[in-house]
Amino acid sequence: MKAEDKIISQLQFAKEKGLLQSEITRRLNLSKSTVSEILSHLEEKRVIVREEISQKSYRVWLVKYYPRVVEGIVRIGILKASEYPKVVSAGEKVNAILRVYKNSIEATKDLVHGIVDIVASPFVTQAFFGVLMKNIKIFRVVAMNGSGVAISNGKGFGCSEFSTMERILRKYLKMKEIKEEIKFFDNPDEMISQISNLRGIAIWEPYFSMFEKVELFCDVIGDFVCCSLAVNENFLNKNRELFDEFLKYYDKSSPRDGVKGLSEILGFSEELIKKSLENYRFDFGIESLEKEAEELNFGRVQEILCFY
Repeated sequence: MKAEDKIISQLQFAKEKGLLQSEITRRLNLSKSTVSEILSHLEEKRVIVREEISQKSYRVWLVKYYPRVVEGIVRIGILKASEYPKVVSAGEKVNAILRVYKNSIEATKDLVHGIVDIVASPFVTQAFFGVLMKNIKIFRVVAMNGSGVAISNGKGFGCSEFSTMERILRKYLKMKEIKEEIKFFDNPDEMISQISNLRGIAIWEPYFSMFEKVELFCDVIGDFVCCSLAVNENFLNKNRELFDEFLKYYDKSSPRDGVKGLSEILGFSEELIKKSLENYRFDFGIESLEKEAEELNFGRVQEILCFY
């Protein structure tokens, strides 16, 4: 492995913590001059960010893990779900760095901390973090519906915590007059592995389309907002032109445009993603999000809705 690849690998492992430049030299047993030369090259390519933290002492991060806004670069977070082809399509056009998260809490937390700049995640999670932290703005609905219950023969229902799935599952159980415990899982793969022990799992697309015995939430409770797009305000202030460019491409794109790119990022087949898109609604207006915000009644949630 080349020295440059070794450095990138070390930084990938360090993630948001980054590494001291001296630490890289020591870990890889490379000369100071070699490390400095490679890091300068990676800076020019905009692969890394190097920041002076004291006299002649530098901390280094991969750009995608740098815990602050990077001028001229947009980092976008999505979940492992199929409602994001428009996000991926627009992101590709502005050379965005795309990150896939296993759950909505981690994705939205990184948004408010500035580790990613734009996030597509459940509206419920974004509304809570937005009201609490006051540094993100929700600017688009990604999609409506696109989820339901995969039914099994055990007891209890599996769900992701503090998400649209939890909120909608509770409404579903109330309308169906079902009294069962809800068990929370950190990611969809973990939840699916336990489905035989549960009565059902609240699951989203494209996982939903993999099961035969299912019931769509929207058939029981009606249409609902699934995910929304939110932006970190520091990014917006520093990279407004880049944000506007992303938004222009996003608004012009079709849900089918980014299927190939989303397939490559998530590891699902294009055929499965295309099939799963049939269970979403993309024909909605701002009023859909405003209605959901009113129902949530999270403090001043209306103040974080900002449709540019």
